[in-house]
Amino acid sequence: MVATAEEGGSRDLLESYSATITFDTYETVREALFNPSLSRSFDKRSYGHGNIRDGVVSITHGPTHRARRRVENSQFRPDKLRLYERVLFPTVLGELLDVLIDGEFVDIFPIGELVSVVLAARRAGLDQDDRALDQLRTLVRFVDVFSQGSAILDARDPEAVRTLVYRTYEEFERGFVRPAWDRRAALIQAHRDGRLDASHLPNDILTVLLLHRDDPHIELDDDGRVVRETATYLQGGTHTSAQTLTNALDLMFEAGDRRPDVLGLVARDRGFAQRVVHETLRLRPTTPKIKRRAEADTEVAGVAIPRDALVVLDAVAGNRDPAVYGPTAHDFDPDRTLPASVPRWGLSFGAGAHQCPGRSVAGGFPVPSDLGTDDEHLFGLVALMIQAVAARGVLADPDHPPERDLRTARDTRWLHYPVRFGPRR
Repeated sequence: MVATAEEGGSRDLLESYSATITFDTYETVREALFNPSLSRSFDKRSYGHGNIRDGVVSITHGPTHRARRRVENSQFRPDKLRLYERVLFPTVLGELLDVLIDGEFVDIFPIGELVSVVLAARRAGLDQDDRALDQLRTLVRFVDVFSQGSAILDARDPEAVRTLVYRTYEEFERGFVRPAWDRRAALIQAHRDGRLDASHLPNDILTVLLLHRDDPHIELDDDGRVVRETATYLQGGTHTSAQTLTNALDLMFEAGDRRPDVLGLVARDRGFAQRVVHETLRLRPTTPKIKRRAEADTEVAGVAIPRDALVVLDAVAGNRDPAVYGPTAHDFDPDRTLPASVPRWGLSFGAGAHQCPGRSVAGGFPVPSDLGTDDEHLFGLVALMIQAVAARGVLADPDHPPERDLRTARDTRWLHYPVRFGPRR
């Protein structure tokens, strides 16, 4: 279905749109995601002049976006992902859960953030102490603010969010980015002087940004953009994983009457845990409505879209399209049978030029039919998280209802999610 509402607008300072057009089927949303004329740059106030996320990779478009992604994609190669998933994360996960699950009743959402932020910070290029909970909690506080900024088009109070984000960027730069920046700049200079082999440089986003900063195509001559780019990867690697962990538990608790063995199966079978993650992302995408602006007159599924139109892509509806996911599309079913061409996670990681670069980090590789014989397969960090929590005996806490994050209209976000723990599985 397509809904259109005509609105006024100005090309010089775009504060309203020439039209608002919504797509809500799987195929039309997918087609729109691949349309090069539909940009994530919305208006000069929110996504241009005075923009709290000015210049970050997720809202750049065209040649700058492609050049930046080519540089940053080096941090998402399979060899690096296997190092994180098979070597680094299991140790961090076990040690932190042993400390954070310190009683029969806990709030699982902030635990998910604390566990996720460790590797997100390392990939971003921050030199925090992985076991210093005060530092990790500070980073999680930053992530919470940056997450509000990333959802500013859905914020209840956008100006309050804007002010908070600017103030937090300053604190983030002063406390974390500048010390890490100075250390990496010295190493890079030593490499350029022939005193240090390239293999001794850190492998992280901040390092590759500084290495390529003189490239005019990536447009990182502004120090603030480097800080915002680093913040984007910290936020993206933390908040989405914690929300997906929480949504997966919520869906499994809801399914308990129909499938009482679901948590035990997650604890025993990592492949099933990964399918739970994918099914969770399909039903509860972290960005329920993906928004784009038409850079030029274009067309999607035969619908004319004028320049400066706001295009709303309903990922929730598209992910539940019975024409693609069958008559049980609204049900939570990690074992559903799908054609190989249909992703289990639906459209939740986006598609086309702006597909989430961390898709394989959080969700792993697509599940093959012969998973048991695939030694190269990656399950994704969220699957490891829900498996570890399930194995510790996580249960719903009926006496303490969870609390959604009402600061945004994105109803797949949680603020608190109390759980309790019984015998280990």
